[in-house]
Amino acid sequence: MRLLVNAAIVAGVAVSAAQAPAAAAPNPVNTVRVPCSVSALHNAVVAANTNAAVLRLAPSCSYNLTTPLPAVTGRITLKGANTSIKRAQAAVPFRVLDVGPTGDLTVEDVFVMNGQLGAGDGAGIRNAGRLNLRRVTVAGNLAQTGNGAGLANTGRATIRNSVFTTNLALGGNGAGIHNNGQLNLIDSTVAGNAVNARGGGVYTAPGRVTRIFRSAVNSNLSASQTGGGIASAGTTTLDNTWVRLNKSIGAGGGILVLPGGAVTLNRTGVRDNVPDNCAPATTVRGCVN
Repeated sequence: MRLLVNAAIVAGVAVSAAQAPAAAAPNPVNTVRVPCSVSALHNAVVAANTNAAVLRLAPSCSYNLTTPLPAVTGRITLKGANTSIKRAQAAVPFRVLDVGPTGDLTVEDVFVMNGQLGAGDGAGIRNAGRLNLRRVTVAGNLAQTGNGAGLANTGRATIRNSVFTTNLALGGNGAGIHNNGQLNLIDSTVAGNAVNARGGGVYTAPGRVTRIFRSAVNSNLSASQTGGGIASAGTTTLDNTWVRLNKSIGAGGGILVLPGGAVTLNRTGVRDNVPDNCAPATTVRGCVN
């Protein structure tokens, strides 16, 4: 009798397993090779906004944009190999990459260059969705009146092994990066950016969070105000990071803590900034002027 009961149990399990619906296979992501043609890149972004795709850009190609690319509203990966996406010198002002609230953009091994805006934020990249940068250089972008000449983030951004350099914000805050969302900066460099307001390298907006790991924020400039390297009106944490050789006209050559803001240093060096390392004095624990 016991053998019959066990057999019935096993049979019932087998029948249940056979009747269970098969798990749905994940949707494959298309891989599309994009030739060295601006129109081809434009069309590929349009298509990938509807059907998620990895766009393999042409190696050592410079996509010289004369008009803006479509905003990213779907899930897209741009994979380069010493590839540039940049606004052509003679073109009217516009940003290089724009990620909408529903967009999910990953960029790898690409230079993002020469964006220019008369008004608005994010001349190089504006992100309102999800952004991942890996081995990306964001350089030579200009924001006349807006924030974040290199990157203006209002969504979620994770940046790894990347460089923000020679970006210029004439009227807004955060020449390299302006964070008004959630930002993780990892194994990266923010150097040689300049702003007339606050945060030559990185600016954290009120109520927002910036985390910087194993990175360098060096040789940035606030040409007329304060906070040459970092200005924080939100919460900024630095871990195993250097903040060096930044300069501002007013206080906070290295780090400026604005009202309501906080900066935490973990195994981080703040050295050789002008006119001081941190301001107001004693607001950043572990920082010595």
